[in-house]
Amino acid sequence: MTEPAKLDEPLADADYDELEAFLASNGVPQDCMDLEMLDGFLTAIVSGPEMIQPSEWLPVVWSDSQRSVSPVFADNEQASRILSLVLRVQNSIARTLRESPTRFKPLLYHSEDNDKGDKAPPEASAWCEGYMTGVLLREAEWEPMYSQEDARDWMLPIEALAYGDHDPEYLDWVDSEEKRQGMIDELPIAAVLIYRFWQDRNRPESANRAERRAQRRETSSKGRQRLH
Repeated sequence: MTEPAKLDEPLADADYDELEAFLASNGVPQDCMDLEMLDGFLTAIVSGPEMIQPSEWLPVVWSDSQRSVSPVFADNEQASRILSLVLRVQNSIARTLRESPTRFKPLLYHSEDNDKGDKAPPEASAWCEGYMTGVLLREAEWEPMYSQEDARDWMLPIEALAYGDHDPEYLDWVDSEEKRQGMIDELPIAAVLIYRFWQDRNRPESANRAERRAQRRETSSKGRQRLH
């Protein structure tokens, strides 16, 4: 069992390398998420309208098409280690969005052809596909964001990069390198604004009332100071 305190530890480069290697190994299903897609997926998970337990979202990491398929671990120690790394990625994303939003950056691979000459997916598409996979786990619950015009626009760069290469509705937003880069540049602020939207919306009413009372007291205090 992983100690709760350990799950708050930031990942070192070696930890990311270890997780990346496992996600690309023969121990996982062929359609397992890579590290970039996982980062986008977990960003949506920690940003959305309600908490989703790992028991629900973890099978989607291993295989989106066969939810009953699990990785083949070498032993219980490896299973615990990999789960710990995934949860630490999740906690690290949540902590950055909550405490240091200006430092938030999606984990993106550079688009490069592999040794066999196969063309790599367009840059940022995997991260955004992962994010949208997280959204679709609670599609109906995300609807209030789509119903609010300004908030709806925050989803555009994510959707355009996720779907633009195969959906005519979004093609105009990514049909040049300049446009694609513009969408990529918008991802960090879009992710932060979406996170804040749901944090504000989900804040308990009691907290909202307390905040309003504090604002009234501050306004009243300033008024008394002016009278003196």
